[in-house]
This record gives sequence, structure tokens and C-alpha cells, in this order.
Amino acid sequence: MKFLLIIILLSGFASSLNAQVDGNNDSPNIVLILVDDMGLMDLGVYGGEAQTPNIDSLAQKGVMFTNLHASPVCAPSRAMLMTGSDSHIAGVANLPEMLPKKYLEAEGYEGVLNDNVQTIATRLKEHNYNTYIAGKWHLGHDENTLPNARGFDRSIIFGGSGADNYSEGGYLPFKPEVKWFADGKETSLPDDFYSSEFYIDQMISFHNDEQNLSNPFFAFLSFQAVHAPIQAPKEFVEKYRAIYSKGWDVLRQERFEKSKEMGIIPDNVQMNPTLNGIGKWEDLSAEEKDAYAIEMAMLAGMIEAMDFHIGRYIEYLNEKGLTENTIFIVTSDNGPDGGDYSGIIGWANRHGYHHDYKEKGGEGYYGHIGPGYASAIAAPFSHFKYFTGEGGLRVPLIISGGDLPLGKKDNELCFITDIAPTIYDIVGLSTSANEGYASIAGKSMLPHIKDNKHPIYKQDEGVGIEAAGCSAYFLGDYKIVYNNNPYGNHQWRMYNLKVDPCETKDISVENPLMFQTLLSKYEIFAKDVGVVSMPKSYSAQKEVGKKSKRAILNPFK
Repeated sequence: MKFLLIIILLSGFASSLNAQVDGNNDSPNIVLILVDDMGLMDLGVYGGEAQTPNIDSLAQKGVMFTNLHASPVCAPSRAMLMTGSDSHIAGVANLPEMLPKKYLEAEGYEGVLNDNVQTIATRLKEHNYNTYIAGKWHLGHDENTLPNARGFDRSIIFGGSGADNYSEGGYLPFKPEVKWFADGKETSLPDDFYSSEFYIDQMISFHNDEQNLSNPFFAFLSFQAVHAPIQAPKEFVEKYRAIYSKGWDVLRQERFEKSKEMGIIPDNVQMNPTLNGIGKWEDLSAEEKDAYAIEMAMLAGMIEAMDFHIGRYIEYLNEKGLTENTIFIVTSDNGPDGGDYSGIIGWANRHGYHHDYKEKGGEGYYGHIGPGYASAIAAPFSHFKYFTGEGGLRVPLIISGGDLPLGKKDNELCFITDIAPTIYDIVGLSTSANEGYASIAGKSMLPHIKDNKHPIYKQDEGVGIEAAGCSAYFLGDYKIVYNNNPYGNHQWRMYNLKVDPCETKDISVENPLMFQTLLSKYEIFAKDVGVVSMPKSYSAQKEVGKKSKRAILNPFK
């Protein structure tokens, strides 16, 4: 559940953007790094408070995208990232954890990758790539859907939505345990496990064990950072406590101003109003303020810890002489998590967690930032994870290296489905699906990368998104959006994102023809991919809460 950031390091290999893959040493290696629940501005290079020198150093070598959109929830984003196809077509329209039981049998809502699609790993195997994954998978956990059945040679993963970062424990009452799999077989974790460190260690071991060293490699690092429970070693946390003691109202304004300075949004735009139901920082007690500041410091520390271990991996590749022919891709699956986990803290404390950072530190801490801080770090945009406001969808993308201009920002509209075809284009594969498989919805960004006058999407090419009962449709500069409970009102609204990326002014009434055009196009999209409408009473967060409550009351059922 759970930013999405993409960093592509095209470091110094000749004619890298046009490389043809034939299984020899000239074929580019690809490293895909997926962050969980990280918003657009969480990284240091995007103006965030966390220190991320390794990611920043990559970003400074190329193009930073500020208009990439994912799904509002994690598993659908992961399905689209891995396949380039719409999540409904791939079988992961929503998270099983968030669906009422009667919807689990609907076509496209099975919650696992189906056989209609192929993964990036499967496609790259066609050209003799060695393929590895370490981390969160969340696209299936049986013999047909684990990574070893979907193109990966080596794997160490868990299949669920979230987990403890220090042990094999689960994070929800109805998911108290987590199963881990190594190369398709159940396995156990070491006693000194910390997720970000462990994934890098495992990926390095995959390289060290590899016998086919002449083949290029595809490495997928899928971090738990910064999904709940938010946890980090104490040495990464302390420096951030004072920063966040100012509160979410101040941070929200600071990120808004910073986004204008950085050119992420125009200078003359206004900030969207605070979402109904989110209180003011000044109304909290001193004890509550301190607790929330610790939660945010933990989040920043978790980002920094992840970056530190990414640096270890880059250093390893440097020592092996591999970076000059490697593309690094880093992205997030959705915006920051504004879910309210306070109702299960009691359960968590009874199951090995604690909420006492001062005495016990980060190990076993059950961290969650809540809607106040999620709204702040989603700024300058509206909403956060679970919702289709820009704050729930927009995540970072950086492409660096090769002959690209240094430190350039790009606001071109793009989507997480575009990542797979872009990789195929870079390595010389067809950007269309293989015969017999569902079509790839995304477009290669490569033509735009080579010439920014070439749009990724033409003005008449629209893109639809739907997950967790929330929807959006993009066409040119326009977007219509529908959000459900508790931060939506079940009404379609329309915005011109070019002049109003913060979604402050609904222009549907004054532009009725355009509004109806987008609605009609969304309806066609929904029918084509098989969207199942949720009842107005549905809320993804509420559904998780219901299941958690039932599990607490009936733990053995």
C-alpha cells in the first residue's frame, strides 16, 4: 500500500538511448528501484527534508520529471509498472485487502497478475537478461504468480502489502504474519534483518552468485520504505525531529512555496484548501505535537536509510565496473499514506510493536504519519494515497546520464504505464505486447527524452485511472477527478492542470462541452478495462478498518 520515483541513470555508455540488446556486454543493465508511499517532494533533490545524497547525485546528472502519475494505491501501480498494461487488464484493479469479499471474484479484481500480461523480466529474458528481485512484490504468492514464475531468475520477496522492517511480523490485525519466499520457496529472515539493508545485501549476493556474467542484468529493488509501519534506525532519525516540530500547517506552506521556486508549479497558482476533517496543528496538545514530530522524523530517517543503502549498491556496481553500462530507474507507487492507524496501535503493542521512540528507538516502532502530515507532504497538491487528487497520484521521475542535459526539469505529462515500454525502447525491444497478450497501454518516453518538442501524449490522447473507488481521466491540459469517502464528495470535477495543478477551481460548469467529452471518454475507458463501480458507502480505508476490527474481535476466525 503505499511515493513512486523513477531515476534512470544512463551513465556514459555510447549511444545508450538506442542500444540494441543481443545478450552481449554492450546491452544495458537495468536497475529498477521502487519506493513505497513516497510523494513527489520527499527526496532532497525535489525539495524534501530528508537527506538523499546518492539519489540526488543521480538526479543532478539528467532530467527530473515532475508530472508522472501512478495509481492512488500500491498493487495496481506495481502491476502497471511491471507490465505497461492497465491494472484492471493485468488482474490487479484494487488491493484484496481493500475489497469487500463479494468483489474479489470480479474479473480483473483477483489481486494477482493474470496470464494476459508479461512482466518486464519476462520480456527481457527474450534477450538473455539475468533477472533479480528483492523486496515487496504484492502481485501474487503462489506457484503461478511468484516472481520466479514471472520471469525472475533470483528472488527474495514477500507477497503482501506491508510488513515489519525488523522481523517477519505483519502490520495489520487481519495480516499478523508475513510469508517470505526465496526463489519461489518459503524462507525465513535473519535475526539482524532491516529491510532496506537486507534487500541490498541480497541483490549484491545475486550478482556474486551469477555464473552468466556476460549477460546483461535487470535488478528490481522494491523497498518497504516508507510504507507503514514507518521504522528506521535511530541514527537516521534524530536530526529531523526539530524540523517537523513546526507542524503540518507550516510544512504544507513551506513545500508549496518551494514547489514554486523549483518550477514544479507556476508562480501565480494558489494552494488548495485543507481537506475537510484535517485539524489544525495549533489545536494539538504539546504531547501530541511531539508524537507527530517523531512520526515524521522517522519517515525522513527511513528515506535517508534507504538512500544510504542504495549508495552501497551503486558503490558495489562501480567497483565491478558495471555502472557505465547501467540504467537506474527509481519510482514510487503512489503519494503519501494518510491512513489513520491509531485504532490498531493497541493491537500492535500486544503483538511485538511499541510506540515509545524515546526509550526503545526505531526497532519495532509502529510509525504512521496520519492525514495531517500526509496532506502536508503531498503539497502543493490535493489529497494523498487512496485518492485521485494530484497528491495521491503524482510521484517523482528522474532520467539521468548519457548525453542528456544536466539538472533539467521536465513537466511533461506521463504515467507509470510508460516505464515498461520506455525500457523496451531503450534496449531495442518492441514497445507493443507480444502476440497473444493484452495490449500495452503506456507509451515510450524515449522520443520525448531525445527531443522535448515531441510530446509523450498528444492533445487528443487521453488516459484513465481507477482504483479504490476513485477515478480520474487526463486529456491534454484537462483532468476530471472523482473521489469517495472520507475526503471526497462523490462528484466529478474538472481542472486545467496547466494553470491550476493544485486543483483549486472546478471549471466543469463553465466548460460543459469539455467536461462531457472527458466524462464520455472515461466511461469508454471504464467499459474497455472492466471497471466495477463501488457503492457510495465504500471507502478503502474504512474497509481495512472493518477487517482489522473483525480480526481483533475474532483473532482465530
